[in-house]
Amino acid sequence: MTADQLTPLVSIVIPVYNGARYLGEAIRSALGQTYRNIEVVVVNDGSSDAGQTEAAALSFGDRIRYYYKPNGHVASALNFGIRHMRGEYFSWLSHDDLYGPNKIETQLGAAALLGPKTVVYGDYQILDEATQVVTPVRLDHVAAERFRYWITLTSSLHGCTLLIPKVCLDACDPFNESLRTTQDYDMWFRMAKCCRFVHVPGIVVTSRHHAEQGTRALRDVAVTESDRLLTGFVSQLSRDELSVASGERLSTAYAKIASSMRRRGFAGASDTALNLAHAACREGPLLRRIPAVLELVLIQWLQPLSMRARPALAAAIGRLRAGAARARRALEVADVKRKFSEFYRDNVFGGHESRSGEGSSLEQTATIREQIPKLVKAIGATSFLDAPCGDFNWMQYVDLGVERYFGIDVVEELIARNQRRYGNEYRQFVCINLIDDLPPAADLVLCRDCLVHLSFKQAKRVLDNFKRSRSRYLLTTTFVGRGENVDLKGRDVWRTLNLELPPFNFDKPLKLINENCTEGGGAYSDKCLGLWRLSDLEV
Repeated sequence: MTADQLTPLVSIVIPVYNGARYLGEAIRSALGQTYRNIEVVVVNDGSSDAGQTEAAALSFGDRIRYYYKPNGHVASALNFGIRHMRGEYFSWLSHDDLYGPNKIETQLGAAALLGPKTVVYGDYQILDEATQVVTPVRLDHVAAERFRYWITLTSSLHGCTLLIPKVCLDACDPFNESLRTTQDYDMWFRMAKCCRFVHVPGIVVTSRHHAEQGTRALRDVAVTESDRLLTGFVSQLSRDELSVASGERLSTAYAKIASSMRRRGFAGASDTALNLAHAACREGPLLRRIPAVLELVLIQWLQPLSMRARPALAAAIGRLRAGAARARRALEVADVKRKFSEFYRDNVFGGHESRSGEGSSLEQTATIREQIPKLVKAIGATSFLDAPCGDFNWMQYVDLGVERYFGIDVVEELIARNQRRYGNEYRQFVCINLIDDLPPAADLVLCRDCLVHLSFKQAKRVLDNFKRSRSRYLLTTTFVGRGENVDLKGRDVWRTLNLELPPFNFDKPLKLINENCTEGGGAYSDKCLGLWRLSDLEV
C-alpha cells in the first residue's frame, strides 16, 4: 500500500454567501484538523457585501483555494466545489459552522475499515448564538438498509457531519440546483441507493443557529420544498425496502409514515403515504386485511383529536396492534407448518432418495459428510442441533462423535417417522417450528437449506431463536458468489442467500465448507456452509 493510499487527500468545501462574520472561524476549524492531508476549497457564491466575504477568505492566502462565482445558491456552490476538488473524499462545511479538530481523522479511520462506497456521518451540537446554549444531538444507530426510511421519517441528519468518498459522488447526479433548502437530503436519499451510510458516534460539528441564517429567511420555501421532496421519498421507497426497514406490515408502515408527516406539517407527503396504506390494506386474504383496516382507521382518527384525547386512543391502538400481531404470528406459523408439510407429503422438490430434495442425496452431501465431523472435533462440540433435520437421509451415515444429537423439524409425521427409525437415548427428534419456538441449546447448530425457504423477516426470527437458545456456533447455508439478496414473493418456495449481504450483513465466516454442489448444471457451485459464533451475530 502506498503512502497516498494510507493518507488520501480530503477536500473540505465551504460554500459562502455574504458570510464574512463567521467565515474566518469556519476556515480555521478546517485548517486546524489533526489529519493534515487536506485542502480547503472556499466557494464565494456571488456575495453582495462590498467585498467583505472575499477579504475574509483571501486573508488566509495560499492556505486555502478560493473561487468566486455568480450567485446560484448552495447546491450550485457545492457542485462548483466538487468539480474543482482534488481529493478522494469530500467533506462539506457551512461557512457559519465549525468542525471539531478530529472530525476528518476519526471519520477517515472508520471509512478505511468499512470499505469502498461507504459514507460515514456523525453527531453534532447546536450553538444558539443568542443564548450561547449548546445542545448536543446524538443520533441513534441506523442499519444501512434502514437509512432511506430513517431520513424519510426524521430530519436530524446534519450534512456537514458526512465524509463522502469521491466514488460515491461520481455514482450519483450532482446536487439538484433547483432546490433551495433540501438539496442535501435529496442527494443523500439518491446516494443511498448505491452507497452505504454508516453512523460513527461522536460530535464532529458545531452548528450555529443565528438570525442571519438563510434557512430562517426561506422558512416558507423550506416547508413547501420539504413536503414535495418527502412525497417523492415515500413514493420511491420500495415495498421490500420499507418492509425490512420498518419491520411492519406494509399498511402499518405507510400509516405510520402518514402520521409522522401530518405531525410535521407535510400534508402532501401524508396524503401520499395514506393512499399507499389504503392500497396495501386491500391486498391479501380477508382475514389478514381486517386488523390492518381497523388499525388504519384508528390512526386516521388520531390526527384531529385534542391532545387530551390522544393518549387513550393511542393505548387502544397499542392493544389492537398487539392483538393483530399475535393473530398474524399464529397465522404465519400455521402457514409455514402447512407449507413444509405439503413439501414433504407431495415430494415438491422431486428428490429420488429424499423428500427433502436432491440436495439431501448422498451424492450432493459427500463433501459435507466428510467435513462436518472434522469441524465438530475442531471446535470441541459435544452436542449437535440439526435444524431442520429433514428425513435424516444423509445424516444417518455421519459419525458426528457427539454426546447428544437433536433433530428438529416442523413436519410432525416426518419427526414421528425419524424417532421410530433412528431415535435412541443419544439421538432425539422433536417437532419444533423454528420461527416461533425456542430450540434446544447445542454447541453446534446445523441449519442447512432452511433460511433460503423463508422470508427475510422469518429468517431473522429463526436466527434470533438460535441466539436466544444460547447455542455456541451456527453452521448454515450461504451462497458466497451472489451479489444481492431478494425476498420471497408470491408463490416462490426458495432463492439463494448470501448472508454477508443486506439484510443480514454477517461478518466473514470463521470457516467455509464448499459443498461442491453440482445441481443445476453447476449454477450453485458457490453453495457453502458458513460457520459463525452466534454471540457475534447481530440479528
